Amino acid sequence: MDVSYRQLRAFLALVEERNITRAAERIHLTQSALSQMLKRLEQQLEAELLRREGRELGLTPAGEALYREARVIVNRLDKLLRDNRDRRHGFHKSLVVSSLYTLSASLAPRALNRMKQEHRDFTFRLIEERVDDITRSVLEGRADVGINTPDHHPDLDFIPLFRDYLCLACRDDHPLAGADAVSWEQAYEHAGIGVSPGNSLRTLADEAFHRIGLSYDPEFNASHTSTLLGMISSGLGSAILSSTISAIDNTPGIRFLPIRSPYQYRQVGLLLRKDARRPLIDEFCLRIQEQVADWQAVKEGQVLLPGRPGAAG
Repeated sequence: MDVSYRQLRAFLALVEERNITRAAERIHLTQSALSQMLKRLEQQLEAELLRREGRELGLTPAGEALYREARVIVNRLDKLLRDNRDRRHGFHKSLVVSSLYTLSASLAPRALNRMKQEHRDFTFRLIEERVDDITRSVLEGRADVGINTPDHHPDLDFIPLFRDYLCLACRDDHPLAGADAVSWEQAYEHAGIGVSPGNSLRTLADEAFHRIGLSYDPEFNASHTSTLLGMISSGLGSAILSSTISAIDNTPGIRFLPIRSPYQYRQVGLLLRKDARRPLIDEFCLRIQEQVADWQAVKEGQVLLPGRPGAAG
């Protein structure tokens, strides 16, 4: 079987355009040539990949499986081509970081700002994404570095930065505000604001409630830290957030109460493709690690580094 990069690009165009005319225009082929290319690809893979759905094209199960793999392969090859062109011209001057929402508002921009001051002819980009999207962005080459929870994909390295734990965030006039900590049953009763599904904090909260036989379905949901804190400040309710937010946020009138018995920890670190290391990436990783060390020294006991029990117990 000799499937080519050109065939995969043509297949992706067909899937994404859902129309052979638009796909042919996109990749500068005739409709006849594109049809023959698809037919040859289906023969090579011994499977039907696309079928008619009214006036558009839809994926078969075999087509869905190929689309997932083809996107990764084509994105990587496209990025490799761009990188090689950059190197041939003597530069590789960009860095894209994909980050968890919480760290997009604190850790990541501080490190990027320092690098911008020292590399003024480089371009830097920061994107906020959910856990699974961060992993895909790094794997497919859309991001150079991910700030995320661990992923055990064989093509990825994970560098631990710190671990934090879940808290009930409430206003300081809340009935529980004077407590040192709360139970998961209390958190369930009072956390009417939830982090949107797909976020690592929501996944951890769901897991904790599932262990005690509860299903978490908050009345309100939001993704961004500033939105969640604003909802709490307005009196709309309380939410389950991380100790990291407690350490970096200065919103007045909000208490962060550890939820314990047991504590629910989250590991945070850097995701990197094993085959994509370069000096700019290594420099960013080093700066993030230094920043976390400084941060931990200032906020002793609020954010947990790996292997340190700290104040969270």
